[in-house]
Amino acid sequence: MLSHLLQSTVARWGARPALRWRDGTLDYHGLAGAVGARASELRGHGVTAGRAVPLLLPNSPGFVVDFFAVAICGGVAVPLNPQFKPEEAAACLVGCDVAAILAAEGSLALARAVANQLEPAPPVLVDSGVAGAAGHGPSPGDRNAGDVLHGFSSGSTGAPKRIVRTQENLVREADHFVAAVGLGPKDVIFGAVPFHHAHGLGNCVLAAVRSGATLVIDETFEPRRALTAIERDGVTVFPGVPFIFRMLAETQPDRNVDTSALRLCFSAGAALPHPVFDAFDKRFGKPVRQLYGCTEAGSVTLNLDPDANGTAGSVGLPMGDVEVSVVDRGGVPVPNGEVGEVVIASPALGRSDAVSADFRAGRFFSGDLGILDAGGRLTLTGRKKLFISTAAGKVDPVEVERCIAGRADVAEVVVVAAASPGGDEIVKAVVVPRETLDERAGANLRRAVVRHCRERLVAHKVPRRVELRAEIPRSPLGKVLRKYLV
Repeated sequence: MLSHLLQSTVARWGARPALRWRDGTLDYHGLAGAVGARASELRGHGVTAGRAVPLLLPNSPGFVVDFFAVAICGGVAVPLNPQFKPEEAAACLVGCDVAAILAAEGSLALARAVANQLEPAPPVLVDSGVAGAAGHGPSPGDRNAGDVLHGFSSGSTGAPKRIVRTQENLVREADHFVAAVGLGPKDVIFGAVPFHHAHGLGNCVLAAVRSGATLVIDETFEPRRALTAIERDGVTVFPGVPFIFRMLAETQPDRNVDTSALRLCFSAGAALPHPVFDAFDKRFGKPVRQLYGCTEAGSVTLNLDPDANGTAGSVGLPMGDVEVSVVDRGGVPVPNGEVGEVVIASPALGRSDAVSADFRAGRFFSGDLGILDAGGRLTLTGRKKLFISTAAGKVDPVEVERCIAGRADVAEVVVVAAASPGGDEIVKAVVVPRETLDERAGANLRRAVVRHCRERLVAHKVPRRVELRAEIPRSPLGKVLRKYLV
């Protein structure tokens, strides 16, 4: 399926630029040639149907080439964070029949360390970039190709879960997104979010190849360089995460930047704080929309409402054939305006490689809490599984976070469940102070936070522990890694 997607794009827009990066440009004819050459090389290393191929690659032309080459071979791509430690990467490959590991120069040591933990040790192949493009085209792929991707949930609350998605799942996701956004060959997509994550793979790589758009590859995000690229390349569509939009909004301008070509900026991976929405809009005159998606189903909803400011907190309507419902604990839909668990049914929905209560009757029970309005727009309100079960009752961490965030001396706060000496769950607040504090000032702030909560919250919601940190640990997409705060 993915090989035919690439072939159809080449047939229609082969001379259009497919990839741009710091050192060059490649059109769709050239991309197809590079993919075909790499697929031939991978077959020689035993990459055949069903065999796993980990990709330890940064955002680069080589990632795009290698991903499609693995798909053409019928292999199972396993995109992994190239910043992983060897044990983290190896844990993602348990039970996989690994044919080869593909790595960039900067991650060769990691790849070799991972290979040495596997039995038998697979070969480690260096990222091919776009070499060998001339005279080759993509080899025909299997129209009934099965699993092409093993993705992993972020592990924000625990160990990452392996999610299996097929070539058809990915093509359907790309169809949904391209149709919703109206992407075409004249569009230019800025690829700053990690391609190894579902957001970057689906809304950058697959979206570009499906529509014939140009993908501008940003290997390592840096605000000033990103603004230069957005202006120089005439970027029209900008997928990002809250961290990226905040950094751009806070970057001190040394000149005026022309962002007139930008027609859509959207954020995913975590909730977009309203102050970031306001700051980016004020700085660039562009509203940042919110997209909701997950590793299990790819992109699900997108806010394209004409009233960008009035609906800034919403993640919008389902795309394409995606269906979203909000249900109670028994799985029964709740009335519009009431909070419940978000449930997704979609042709792009993958499956878990283990028995999971999250997948039931072709639907994915996301664990996210949300509200549907009368128009079908979804607004997320929190996480079902983040509730803290104290001895006196359940506590919504978001409520406590909002309370503490109201203090002028708090820059950021995350509330998690911690264990008491007796084994019960208690409320713990992890606070990033607005200013650097010495030990005495830090102790004063901890006491002040508790006092602030006691004045505003029922007793069992008041943090029993307050920890001060310089920063909150986050995933590459900016999602809070709560497991490191417990």
